[in-house]
Amino acid sequence: MDEVTRKWFDPSTVKVMRSPELEGWRTDAELARLSGAPRDSRLEVTVLDGGAIQLKAINDRLLEEPLVRLVRQEADGYVFQILNASFVLQAEFRFLGIGPRSVAIELLEAKSFGSISKVIVHAVGDRSTWTGSNAMNGYYVWPLIGFNAPLPERLREHPELPSCCRGIETMAGLMSTCEGERFWLEHGESIRLEFSLADGSESWTRFHHYVGQRNIRVTA
Repeated sequence: MDEVTRKWFDPSTVKVMRSPELEGWRTDAELARLSGAPRDSRLEVTVLDGGAIQLKAINDRLLEEPLVRLVRQEADGYVFQILNASFVLQAEFRFLGIGPRSVAIELLEAKSFGSISKVIVHAVGDRSTWTGSNAMNGYYVWPLIGFNAPLPERLREHPELPSCCRGIETMAGLMSTCEGERFWLEHGESIRLEFSLADGSESWTRFHHYVGQRNIRVTA
């Protein structure tokens, strides 16, 4: 476990409050990790209308608004997915590596559940929203971590798409090249992305590259 993770994440400090119908469903530590809640958060675990389980982490010091994850059952069989619905750090805690570690903890815990197939996020922003008090750069950061989708057709045909990226069809493929990463930074847009938890997926390949480059280690 790296120093940043030790400083900001400890599931034993997360106070978990459950709806009565969820008593006995997983341990508090497992739910804290699945949410990616930073230390000293309050985690409210409830069942919403429609059956989704909401994990809502509240931490007024670190989070600008509650961190929200929704665990939903897929249409076929006993298979689930997670929607990362909200995650905004207070401005002073951005760019410290807290966000990527929260997501890494979530992904590894989701994988360990065995019944969760993917994590979904609506990655928001574009080059015009990169800076400022209300900066939104999720469109760029989430794909770096390994969240994937077909490359939008408009961008596959963009005149400034580097020649080495012609023929690439996925976000993971684009972000695997320095040229593609720079292109997406400048021309990317809000996009729905998925992280496949299947062994050997493009998502895991990008994830391991990302955490390896940055010396991120979130497990003991």
